[in-house]
Amino acid sequence: MRLLFLVVLFLVNFLASAGDISNMLDRLFINGNYFGENLVVINPLQNNRFAVESVEVNGNKTSDEINSSVFEIDLSVLGLNQGDSVNIVINYFSSIEKPIIYNPEVLESNNSFSFETIYIDKKTNKLVWTTNGLPNKATFEIEQYRWEKWVRINSLCIKDSISLNTYSCATTPYSGKNMFRVKFIDSKGNIVYSNSVKMQSKTPEIMLAKSKVDNQMLFTGETMYQIYNEEGSILLSGVGSQIDMTSLPSGKYWVNYDNKTELVKKK
Repeated sequence: MRLLFLVVLFLVNFLASAGDISNMLDRLFINGNYFGENLVVINPLQNNRFAVESVEVNGNKTSDEINSSVFEIDLSVLGLNQGDSVNIVINYFSSIEKPIIYNPEVLESNNSFSFETIYIDKKTNKLVWTTNGLPNKATFEIEQYRWEKWVRINSLCIKDSISLNTYSCATTPYSGKNMFRVKFIDSKGNIVYSNSVKMQSKTPEIMLAKSKVDNQMLFTGETMYQIYNEEGSILLSGVGSQIDMTSLPSGKYWVNYDNKTELVKKK
């Protein structure tokens, strides 16, 4: 009887130990930076149990739905800014196959892109630039130095290439010296600026017809403009030779136009 008792006790302890092993957790660590995309996890299944037990991001447990063969670690809901550091821990059962991160590259910065050349075509006044290492998803923002700041005047995507890795965009020069550059933004939020390029424009100088206006502000020609209040908030912007001011109350306003800034008063 004593021998039978010892055998039964051994089996009970063995089975308990085996159960503890099946519940043992291991950890998978992923570190990088947030660039606007979520991580996708392949989650193995064994005996009706998924491998992943929980997910932590920067020390906090997430509320992601992990009971699936494939799930996303949703970083977009965590209040992260572009480039913020991300430290992820995936807790999984060691008795099941290790989870797989399907797209770890979304946490990696892409530094392979560069501008090769940039210039103004003197015949067409178009800004032309060539690139190297362009990824699949990207945007170009064309900027002009106006009113003591860089102002976006246009944007292009990669499908707008006029030939392999070569792009062009019409410029909107004002009178006198102009300066342009191109801002590259990839799908992860990485930004690269081109060199700036200068041009001397023969565009006639634009003047403001009156500094005191009623419901219309008139210029001597078509120009890009911005109207903002004394607190610095932009109220109206666009391109034209006149501005409808009926929506603005009487008072003082600053107007950016051509290559100058002036104070105007609406009656």
